[in-house]
Formats: sequence, C-alpha cells, structure tokens
Amino acid sequence: MISVEENLIPSDIIFKKNYNLTKMLKELGNPQNNFYVINVVGTNGKGSTSQFIFSGLKEKFKNVGLFSSPAFLFHNERISFNSEMISDEELKKIISDNESLIKKYELTFFEIWTFIAIIFFNERKVDVAVIEAGIGGAKDSTNVFERQLAVCVTSLGLDHQEILGETIEQIIEQKVSIAKKDVKIFISSDNKKYKNIIAKVNNNEKVYTKRISDSVYFQSFNKGLAKQVLEYLGIPFSDFSIVPLGRYTILRNNPLFILDGCHNDNGALKLSRQIKDIEDLIILFGSSEGKKHMKILDTLKKSKRKIYLTEFDHIKSWKIDRNKFSNFEILDNWKEFLEKNKEKNILVCGSLYFAPIVYNWFNEQ
Repeated sequence: MISVEENLIPSDIIFKKNYNLTKMLKELGNPQNNFYVINVVGTNGKGSTSQFIFSGLKEKFKNVGLFSSPAFLFHNERISFNSEMISDEELKKIISDNESLIKKYELTFFEIWTFIAIIFFNERKVDVAVIEAGIGGAKDSTNVFERQLAVCVTSLGLDHQEILGETIEQIIEQKVSIAKKDVKIFISSDNKKYKNIIAKVNNNEKVYTKRISDSVYFQSFNKGLAKQVLEYLGIPFSDFSIVPLGRYTILRNNPLFILDGCHNDNGALKLSRQIKDIEDLIILFGSSEGKKHMKILDTLKKSKRKIYLTEFDHIKSWKIDRNKFSNFEILDNWKEFLEKNKEKNILVCGSLYFAPIVYNWFNEQ
C-alpha cells in the first residue's frame, strides 16, 4: 500500500487548471461510458454513503467499482474493485503508461485520479461503479460519466465557496446539475429545507429519502439514502457495518477517543448534536487553510465543550492567527497535549488531513 505521505503523482505532471479530461477521454473513445455509474455529490456524507451503496451493489453485480476521496492512509483507498483496493503495481503502471497523455492534456490532480479510476475499471470490466465527487458536481471531474443509474445528493451546506459560489443556491445548482437528463435523483432527507431551491435546478424526478435510526446521528441520513437507492435497483440491504475511517471513528471507548473529519459548518452542526450527551469531553481542533474557521468553531462551541486549537505538520495545515483566536487555547504540541489528557474523553476534528496524522500517532502509542 502506498502511503498518502508519498508523492505518487510527480509534481511535474500536475499542470494548469484547464480541465481537459473530457477532451482526453473523447480521444480515447470515451472509456468512462463502458460501465454504469451512480454519482454521489453533496457537502458532507459522500464517503460513507458511497461505501454503503458500494457494499450493497456487490450483492447483485459481479464486478463493482468504487471511486472515493480523499485518501485517509493510503493512495490505494481512492479506487476499489469488489472487495479489494487497487494494488500498488496496477496504480503505478496506469500512471506510468499514461504519463505522456496526462502531460499532453495538462490534467489537474483530481482529473488524473478520475482518469486512473476509469482505466482501472475498464481493465477489470466493472458492471457498475459508485463515483464520489471531489468538489461540486457540474464542474467536478466526475461529471464525465454519461451512463448514470442514479444520482445521490447527501447533506448540503456551505463549503468550498471560492470554487462553487458564495450562496447555497449556487452550491446546490453546482452539485445537483451533475444529473443527466431523465436520471432519478435521490436526496438525503435533511435537505428538505432546500426543496424549493433544488426543484429549480432541473426537471429530473427527485426523491427525498427517509433517515434510518442510528447511534451516529448524521449516519442515519446517509444510511437512509443508500438504502433507498439500493432498493430502487432491486437490492434489499441492511449491512452498514463498513464505514470509512475518520467519519466519527471511535478509537477507544473508555475513556472515549473519537476521530472525525468534520471541516465545515454543516458537519460541525451534526457533530455537535452527536456529542451533546458525552460528559467531560474536550475537543482538539486542527483545521486546513481556506476554511471558515471561526464559523465552524462557533458552531462547535454550542456543544459547550472546551476547544483547543493546533496546527499540524502538513502542507494543508492552517496557520493560526493568534490575535483572531485569542479566546481559544492554542497548543504548540498537540501530541504532548493528548498524552497528558489520555484519561479524558477526547474528540479530534477539523480536517480530513489532520485526522489520519492523529490516527497514525494513536496507533503508535
């Protein structure tokens, strides 16, 4: 397995943001349309929902693919076939074999990964693949797939506004517009508050799914969404045991040590509700650059927990403005802090880049 710390894709083949994947695929005969797909878009819950649907599809179809992001521990996590991740050898070979083509079309980082998935799924002759969007929908590289069985819309909210637009209307239009003509759209029930906005995006049939009772509040919406999509495809399904790492992952029960990749206000709101009954819980928050940190923290503060801030060793780590966040305790050494507080209930959140670093540290202890 290839660690996410390793630069698998050489920096000299990641080019300008010209978004040329569609042109490149056309030259190759549109291999992305050799199999059916279920596109998954949304602000939060895409990874879990994609995994649930993927697990269900394996009950009916012989060859099933999954493309998801971001990778948590290993690059291989992004692409799976049936019950296995893509191997190191297959991953490196696809990149090596197509390096000149990637350079020719100056693909972006996420376009490269989408292309790798397409090539791999063709080599494995998948019947259907679950395709999780990176950012947005209409402008996302996963918008290249034409043979949609369905489109899933998970929990919606404000995030990546520098790309998707400042308003919820603009963001919803970007995400829902990934649906091709006449494809049924399944929408998580917590989006009913946006029903009037969603209705204006296109004329596709839209189905609001029902949440399923679950011990993890936000997963109740994701599971309900996945279950109804699978039933639409004739697959009765109730096994939701496999959840991606970093999505309210409990690493220790007594005392609690919880890891969650919550990195926007929508996620913080659901996370605050989830932790409301946990006594004596402290929060370690490490965020990424470009996020609306204060808004997320204001939402987390509603849980009435002590929140500690930290930077971390990653290119995406935020640089804390100590004047702006003077009301919070800022840590210089988060590892030392966690070690000193190992007898307390702890929640680590704020970034899907910070979460795997803490996960690796925890397992080394």
